[in-house]
Amino acid sequence: MDRSTAEELAKFLVNLHVQNKREFPKHSALSNCNRFMQKYAQGYKSEIFFADNEHGLQGKIISMLVNPRSGMEIPYLLIDLEPADGLIKIFRLLVNRHDKLNAEVIFLKVEGNESLSFGFRYEHPEIFEGPGGKKHAFFHVQPIKAACIQRRDVALPGATSWLPTSTPTFFMMASNACEVILYAIHSACGWECLETLRFNNYVLRRFRMTGDEATHPF
Repeated sequence: MDRSTAEELAKFLVNLHVQNKREFPKHSALSNCNRFMQKYAQGYKSEIFFADNEHGLQGKIISMLVNPRSGMEIPYLLIDLEPADGLIKIFRLLVNRHDKLNAEVIFLKVEGNESLSFGFRYEHPEIFEGPGGKKHAFFHVQPIKAACIQRRDVALPGATSWLPTSTPTFFMMASNACEVILYAIHSACGWECLETLRFNNYVLRRFRMTGDEATHPF
């Protein structure tokens, strides 16, 4: 990704995180979700949490966008709140073993004292060895019930055990890492927040189309 796009995208993601982190304490319906804050997560033995401190985060994201490398990790960002449903949404970038940048969104809530979650990963094309190795050989979105953190599979808190993770596989009309990120944000947060982005991108232009305009041919 070119540096100017990376800088704008990183600033956008951090601003989204800061804005939602500021609003989060104002919603009593989300108070139980405090356990997904970094400073409380250890007490709840949770390895999945959003960052408390955004210091240096923008620079790390820019570095990851410009030059992704396997093993690079950044913390989850708090990207949206749904107080009516008791849900928060967290997002992160991750690098696959081919040094391709993917995105992940996890929806979290607490009912009683029980954590519940589900998530999706937005991925570059994958090709595996053996029969069916090309089933994910296109830009796609798939459900997840575990996150890969520090090279370990970490189960999402309260994820549904029977949920399949290889299907359904939703096609993304994407061609690069920037567009993968746009799909992830758009599907979790809606189109309105994307209005602040100003770089020239076909997928971004499509996402801003609503109503009759959205029916225009590709």
